[in-house]
Amino acid sequence: MIAIAAASVSLAAPASAANRAKSPWSAYLIGWSTGDTPNRQKQDRSAGYISAGSISGGRAIKAWMLGFANEDVESGTVTLSSGQHGYVTNQTFQKYGRKQVHMRVQTTKYYSGQTETSGDWSPDS
Repeated sequence: MIAIAAASVSLAAPASAANRAKSPWSAYLIGWSTGDTPNRQKQDRSAGYISAGSISGGRAIKAWMLGFANEDVESGTVTLSSGQHGYVTNQTFQKYGRKQVHMRVQTTKYYSGQTETSGDWSPDS
């Protein structure tokens, strides 16, 4: 029994050192309101990745990373126009180890009416 259990453990695939798969996100922003991507686990020291596949009205957004409960992770900020992508520096892994994080997005200026935006993101790059 022990040999069988040991064999099954040794055949297991090694754990991934990063969480780089891209996930979709979308937000409807009004005025200075913000939107968040879904939470995902940060698994290494790399910058986070975010793309803005679409932003309505020729507008721009800024994005930064926060911990699961909106903890400060010493995040940089990236500004994106429609069709652009960027990388967000952060200290999540250094401060907390593996931790659930999300990106927060906001328009770069106050706009009346709704700004529709969507894209992909990844906690690790």
